[in-house]
Parts: sequence; C-alpha cells; structure tokens
Amino acid sequence: MYTSDLTEAQKSFIRETIPMDKWTSKYEFFSVFDAILYVEKTGCQWRNLPHDYPVWQTVYYYFRAWSAIGEFQELLDALVAEIRVREGQSPEPSMAVVDAQSVRAASYPSPKGFDGNKKVKGIKRQIAVDKNGHLLDVKTTTANVHDSKGGLMLLALLAASHPAIKKILADRGYRGELIELVRNVFGMNVEITLSGTSDGKFIPAKGRWVAERSISWLDNFRRLCRNYEDSLEIARQMVIIAGVAVLLNRLPQN
Repeated sequence: MYTSDLTEAQKSFIRETIPMDKWTSKYEFFSVFDAILYVEKTGCQWRNLPHDYPVWQTVYYYFRAWSAIGEFQELLDALVAEIRVREGQSPEPSMAVVDAQSVRAASYPSPKGFDGNKKVKGIKRQIAVDKNGHLLDVKTTTANVHDSKGGLMLLALLAASHPAIKKILADRGYRGELIELVRNVFGMNVEITLSGTSDGKFIPAKGRWVAERSISWLDNFRRLCRNYEDSLEIARQMVIIAGVAVLLNRLPQN
C-alpha cells in the first residue's frame, strides 16, 4: 500500500533470516515491520502512524525489543553477505571505509553536543561501509566528540562483528594516535585518503567516496534528516534500519 512496504521477495529473504516460529502477537509480523519502515522513510511520529498499520504502541514496542536484541544488525549483516555474493564478492569484506556526519538535534530530549567545525548542535554518526557502500556498522555520539575518538569506538564494533577486515580508508579527521592504536589493538591498517581539485574540478578521494555517497543516501530517509531520538543507541538503530532498507531494495524482486 505504501512505497516503504516490503515486497514478497523481500519478505521471503527475511523469513529465511529471522526465526518466526515463536511469533505470538495478534498482529502479522510484516505489518509491524512495514510500520517501522514507514516511520523510517517518512519521518512520521510513532503516534501518527496510519491506521492501516498496528497500533503505534505495539509497533514501538517491537522496534525497541528488536533493537535491544540486535535483530536489525543481524538482518543487515545477512543482507550485506547476500548482496556481496550476488555481486561476485566474498560474503565478508576485507576492507572498510569510514566517515562521519554531524546531524542537528530536533527535539528537546535528544542528546546534544556542538561540533565547532561543522557548526552543528546535535549528534555525530560514524559509519563504516564496504567498498560498495553497503553499511556495515555505525556508532553514534554527541557532535562534540572528535572523529578520531568516535572512529575508535566504531572500529571496535567493526573488529568484533567483521574480523576479516584488515584495511580501513578514512579522511584526515582520523589521523594521529588512532592509526597506531587501531593497528596494535585490532590489527587493522588505517589509510588516510584525501580529496582534491584539478583544473577547478573536485576530485573524490579514491576508494573513500563510497562512504560519502552512503551518507547522502541516509538523507532519503526523513527520520534521519535530523535526530529525533532520545538516546544515542536508538539513533544508531535508526541508521541500521536505513541500511537494511537500502539493501532490501537491491534484492531481486522475483
């Protein structure tokens, strides 16, 4: 009914990934999932969900419950592996690209910090993507946290969930002690790549532009245009759900 609703092919993939034998709600599983995607895509407030979906309290309950047990991250990991195999690559990436995005806080309860460089009061998203731009993981902090510190927290998550990754492409914000620390602790080599200009034309940083493109994709989800969440972890989950939605749309539709 809505453009954010799952197709049958997408539902089939999710059935193979998430066990549903213990689903006991009176509402159908995918009606709840579709409602979460609707909030993500449109920026709708939970209380203003259309009546076609289950009552908002139920949808919000499952959103929090699935977030708490890592259900969205598990689905994201499965999608990354599936899409990579379909693209003729190994299911696990050996390289990741990281970048940061500062986002304005929109509501009073939202965590806030001030990014003096970007002049943004709100939160900062540190994202990691593979060489295709597929989201691997994300770490959210207040905007005043320097990229190198937030990046270290992100790479700790990445080392635990994707141990095959040994090379990281990053911009100048990740220079300094981070490079040696990440090499010694996680066994990853951080390579700083810079963009430039030639004849007045902008030249994207080799290999790293995919992360910047992925950040721009997040703006297609109105819930992410500003930070409306009351905790940094819920803000993180919203980015993960966007990554899930992007990759679901890359699955064959029949």
